[in-house]
Amino acid sequence: MQLTRAFAIPQRSTPAAGRASTASTPHPSIGFSMAQAAKVMKHTQARGRARRQRLLAAARALLKDRDLDQIGISAVADQAGIPVSSAYHFYPDMTELYKGLSREIAFEMIANYGKPKLAEEWEDVVIQFVTESRNFFNSDPAARQLMLGPKAAAEIKHAACREDYRFGNFLLTSISEHFILPPLDRINERFFRAVQIADMIFSLSVLGSGAVTEEDAAEAAAATIAYLNLYLPRHLPVKPSH
Repeated sequence: MQLTRAFAIPQRSTPAAGRASTASTPHPSIGFSMAQAAKVMKHTQARGRARRQRLLAAARALLKDRDLDQIGISAVADQAGIPVSSAYHFYPDMTELYKGLSREIAFEMIANYGKPKLAEEWEDVVIQFVTESRNFFNSDPAARQLMLGPKAAAEIKHAACREDYRFGNFLLTSISEHFILPPLDRINERFFRAVQIADMIFSLSVLGSGAVTEEDAAEAAAATIAYLNLYLPRHLPVKPSH
């Protein structure tokens, strides 16, 4: 006689009436945890930005009395009141820190330029721009050392040099607010180079005198104007509103 084995087929249970299934409902604590994580991340990022700013401010303060090569990460961290290990997390060496500080100073310079005064010729706007630049550099040892000084490494100066496009655009905008400019090819590049010419003379002045002298500032303005005269006529028509 052949024996057969019976297999019981399990029956799927049906939820009782009025009882909802909770299989797809997330636990209330999951949403709360995600919100908390986002809040913690936001706080951490804000604290990181604040520490970066404290380190940059500390380095800038130290540069008032010391040369670039006399300052290390530990001194900056101590000045900022931040653990050295944290300082290295943000800036692995002083070159990176100085590059960050150079960019910050460049932004500050552009923000602090005064509105161009009423000018009879566009050259007057250039002279005002060069004069304000000289005043800023002579009043800020950190800016002078990082952006013009002989001890600043090439990559530090390059970080600030990249901002010269912003300075060039500012000078271009200042002139175009008062005068009607002719169509020019690569006009932004022309004004970038004009600013570079002034910077070169400023750097030579700092190398020889420790600051930008009045005589060298006048020469920087004259050289900048001479370069722009290759592309701009001596007299530009004044805009009707001026």
